[in-house]
Amino acid sequence: MAAELETALRALAAMNPQAAREAGNLITGIAAIKSKIEDRARALGYAEKCRRSIAVCAGECCRWHFPKHLSRVDFFAAVFTLPAADRAALTSQVRRTGDRVYQCPLLLSDGCIFSFENRPTVCTAAYPCLAGSGYWEYKERFRNELTRLRKALRKLVDKYGVDPRDEH
Repeated sequence: MAAELETALRALAAMNPQAAREAGNLITGIAAIKSKIEDRARALGYAEKCRRSIAVCAGECCRWHFPKHLSRVDFFAAVFTLPAADRAALTSQVRRTGDRVYQCPLLLSDGCIFSFENRPTVCTAAYPCLAGSGYWEYKERFRNELTRLRKALRKLVDKYGVDPRDEH
């Protein structure tokens, strides 16, 4: 997972202003979908139940149901506007924890390194212990558009995130 984060950070550093604008627009589109899904979770009470439960469950959903790996696209979207100090903390955390088998490597002892509101899109829809089928059906309506936006962002990240050591 550290390699995925490094690729995202290299891409961010290497992008010209036009590519950064394009990436920003794609991230805005992804964030809009994320916001709709989160709004549905809030409307159904899942987000608040999750927040209230964390003190009791200690993040069991995060540990067992949320992604155990984040892609360069997830990382790029997450670090795009993240201040340099926070990027450094994220990099340190990812390197320290490595890849885990059953739980997200971004979990600290007191919760996720990202705030609840700033979780990557891949984490947004994960309310496995709270959600009913209506929520999952709603979430699936966005799959095609989300896939299209993520593919376009992946193309940019891959273009600008090339490791100079691989260019031989």
